[in-house]
Amino acid sequence: VHDVAHHAKVSISTVSRVINDSAPVSPERRERVIAAIKALKFSPNPAARRLLGLASRTIGVILPSITGEFFADLISGLDTTAKEHDYLLMVSSSRRLETDFLAVFESMNRRVDGMIIMVPELSAEQVLSVVNPVFPFVFLNTESRDQKINTVNFDNYGGMANVARHISDLGHTRIAFIRGPDDAFDAQQRRQGLLEAASSELEILEYPGDFSFESGYDSAQEILRLEPRPTAIVAANDLGALGALRALLENGINVPNEIAVTGFDGTKSADFATPSLTTVNVPIDVLAAKAVDILIRRIAGVPADELQCPVMPLELIPRESSIQEMRVPYLQ
Repeated sequence: VHDVAHHAKVSISTVSRVINDSAPVSPERRERVIAAIKALKFSPNPAARRLLGLASRTIGVILPSITGEFFADLISGLDTTAKEHDYLLMVSSSRRLETDFLAVFESMNRRVDGMIIMVPELSAEQVLSVVNPVFPFVFLNTESRDQKINTVNFDNYGGMANVARHISDLGHTRIAFIRGPDDAFDAQQRRQGLLEAASSELEILEYPGDFSFESGYDSAQEILRLEPRPTAIVAANDLGALGALRALLENGINVPNEIAVTGFDGTKSADFATPSLTTVNVPIDVLAAKAVDILIRRIAGVPADELQCPVMPLELIPRESSIQEMRVPYLQ
């Protein structure tokens, strides 16, 4: 700070006021301080760097949750790609505009060069209506109807449509569907994909869920009280499916002979479950890399409409929880 003050021919207190934006400074003195900071390659804290118009080399990430396997893998993928470009991550969680989203955004805004946002309960337009739309953003798994807004989405609808066809091809005619949160974009798309791709012979009984293990477990307990029982349970995500699987196994139900189970997300836990879980694989590493790459190009000044990303198709992974022939002998 002393060197900056000497180089700019101002007092130390003036440098401090410029760095911290704590009091008025004449435009001429501010320019001298900023020029001195750049000339001396002085590195103030990230918030100060943003105030001075300098890159913080930090990317903000706002997710609906930072717990659970899916989000842990997503954060890891984002971090890996960010480091390849010499960026760091600042991560926080928020779900709703009217509660803490704005507080989280404001706390990050001056500390990062751009943000990756995944808040499925909100559309990109809703977010941009209350924040600075010029700031570099990339939205992940978020609804948007504006082609000038950068979104990186995977095909929730098509992925669940594949599940509907898989279940129908196996001969099921009465199934239970454990939904995700009703106000979440991805949950809505998955529900729509299942209902619209289902054959007319397929009866679907719906149960509320919130993507949690507990909601899958509780819904399965209710499903087991039905007469006649559905012959398959389709969950909107892997964690809910694993909860349902636990409830079925605790009640002595043979999976998949009596009731088949499917999930969605392609988490490692789905592969390691007993029986292994049929799921729709979401390529998290690819999504994370694409989101970071687009954001860094936005930070560099590339216009949003030059960086469009098509919706990524998803693959169904059939496993033991839905196909009897795939089960190994010791699980019979």
